[in-house]
Amino acid sequence: MLIEWPVVRPRIGWKDRRFEAGGRSFALRRDGHGVMHVTAPDDLSLAAGYGFAHAHDRALQMLLVKVIGQGRLCELLDDSDASLAIDLFMRKNLFAAASAEEAAALGGRAKELAETYAAGVNARLARGRPWELRLLGVPAEPWTPADTLLTLRLMTFVGLAQAQGDVEVAVLQALRAGVDRGKLSRLFRPHLDGLDDALLEAIRALRFVPPLVPGLPPLPALRASNNVAVAGRLSASGAALYASDPHLEVNRLPAIWYEVVGELPDGDFRTGVTCPGVPGLVMGRTRAIAAGFTYGFADTIDLVIEEVRDGRFRRGDAWHPLRERRETVLRSKGTPLTVAVFETDAGVLETPDGATRVEDGLWLARAWTCRKAGGAASLEAILDLWAAPDVPAAMEAASRIALTASWLVSGRDGRIGAQQSGLLPRRGRETGLLPLRGWEPGDLWDGDLASTGLARYLDPPSGVLATANDGGHGLWEPVGITLSMGSDRAERLRELVAQRLSATGLLAAADLGAMQSDLVSGQARRLLAALDRDLPDLPAVRFLRSWDRRYDLASRGAVLFERLYGALCEELFGKGLFGLEAWRALRDASLVHPFYFRLFDDVLEGEDDPAWYGAEGKAALVGRVAREALGGVDPEALPAWGETRRVFMRHLLFGGKLPPFLGFDRGPIPVVGGRATVVQGQVLSLAGRESSFCPSWRFVTDLATDVSETALAGGPSDRRFSRWYASDVARWLAFGRKTLKPGS
Repeated sequence: MLIEWPVVRPRIGWKDRRFEAGGRSFALRRDGHGVMHVTAPDDLSLAAGYGFAHAHDRALQMLLVKVIGQGRLCELLDDSDASLAIDLFMRKNLFAAASAEEAAALGGRAKELAETYAAGVNARLARGRPWELRLLGVPAEPWTPADTLLTLRLMTFVGLAQAQGDVEVAVLQALRAGVDRGKLSRLFRPHLDGLDDALLEAIRALRFVPPLVPGLPPLPALRASNNVAVAGRLSASGAALYASDPHLEVNRLPAIWYEVVGELPDGDFRTGVTCPGVPGLVMGRTRAIAAGFTYGFADTIDLVIEEVRDGRFRRGDAWHPLRERRETVLRSKGTPLTVAVFETDAGVLETPDGATRVEDGLWLARAWTCRKAGGAASLEAILDLWAAPDVPAAMEAASRIALTASWLVSGRDGRIGAQQSGLLPRRGRETGLLPLRGWEPGDLWDGDLASTGLARYLDPPSGVLATANDGGHGLWEPVGITLSMGSDRAERLRELVAQRLSATGLLAAADLGAMQSDLVSGQARRLLAALDRDLPDLPAVRFLRSWDRRYDLASRGAVLFERLYGALCEELFGKGLFGLEAWRALRDASLVHPFYFRLFDDVLEGEDDPAWYGAEGKAALVGRVAREALGGVDPEALPAWGETRRVFMRHLLFGGKLPPFLGFDRGPIPVVGGRATVVQGQVLSLAGRESSFCPSWRFVTDLATDVSETALAGGPSDRRFSRWYASDVARWLAFGRKTLKPGS
């Protein structure tokens, strides 16, 4: 049960208070839900207001993201081994350095937007900084455009591009450990088809293979999402409908998102969520359009094998000097640590911590499209997207955003569209899962795909669009996807829409809102149907057959299914492929299985392949594992699903470090849903820290009105002693929604 805490009103509050920053004027007020309304004459002035509001309500969050992205945790906050690993990762991948270089080259509207937003942030910071940072002695530093670009860069990498990189590293580690090459190729089919003996020899000769990316709290880590758009001809109001629920880490406070209502002259507005540190809406609506995205899973990362000799890297028959720079990690409890960072034209070399030179041999470089670019184009696209007069204009703007995403857009005029975004590489070969060889002609990238080459789909005949991190549907086929999350949630959303249309003929916003509480697992449906004939006659199996496939709080079927599924996966992919320890790490402590579970499910759903099931055969193996996992189990004696999935919402700085009665942490709260339900609910341990991804914000709107209905897994403020610290959590847990409306 959620613990309720006494309300302490903030010392500073506004009601139609007017401010100025960077030559831009704006007014701020809170509505009854604590959501900040920003009134301004234009979008740039709104950006100044967003900056001021972010710095008022989320300065701690913003400045922590900045410190982490700059690789300064050991210097300013926590000089520990875990923090040092994060600092080194940030420094060696040059997140802050690349952002500073890109900021120095900003021009035009991108520069104006970034500077105006920074002026708003700094106007509020000048009135006072979070007491937590003053207590810890973190120096006062102004917010800069480079900090905004750093935040954008981290949003694009953490939990998104990171997951694809995790898979590529896991494949290399498996090949070097001597796992069965044939099984591995079947698992990732067809993406390892290019694995020949020469490439395998190069992989085994690598001087160093990096570990998986460390846990990176409290960064703005997107993970997965749902969104649905319904055309006006299927809507009771005649205008299009839109619903979105982005999935990310919810066991933290404050929430990653910050809700705003921006109000402009002539009745236009901007209602939705922003990310503190970034100007403009991330998802939401205006008078003309509503828009949001799910992570598109287009592959923007490759590992490149580089041959190095005498400080040079090879391109064909030519040798070019490595670029070298030094990064110094200051430590509050020890001597500074200077690391050398080496770059080729493909990316940053992966070297052991503390390396000061690169020995001759084969090394890996990490190539990522957003390593040095994408921020400026994204800033301009943010301005254009939320000023778009109609769906086609919004789609064109969204296509220029560097984050790989599947956008859906709904219009007041009844039109809907889907648009892919992302800075995608133009590859010489189709797959991006195997490492490239930098010296081989045609292996390296040939620039980036033009935004006009990305997938788009306007006015589908069905009148319905739904995306949920899948690989596409029908005529909507995004490009550049190597691996996706599978189609379970997207298919379920389409099924629910079809059911409602069959029953009523038309849809309303409330129907889309009801879909956001659906707990039926497409995975459980698929696998139980595929395995049913091989399952033994046990009480637990009979219970599973009658189970409704729902992952609700009271479900015992979900507990049984997960026990069976876990046992089968350990048998096939633990004992039979990676080894148990490695498999459990991939399953519980990385993004490999949580994101790409459909790869493993395809083996379980497939035929009796001797490569996987050996002489025992599939039927016998499934029967044996089921008896071992479920034999003697009394389903009624099992704990309910909600009892097994309880997490605390931890304060982003003091989480788990202070006595519970102080109220910085809240909970425990139950996590409903599973990996393949519309209400996704996954609980992991990333770098030894509990992490979850669930619907973090629910948003539903009918473009016929100016009303949006929302619920946030948190509250507006990161101030523990604010009444708005966790003010929306109870509503969010109960699947309720509040109303946001300009002028309210």
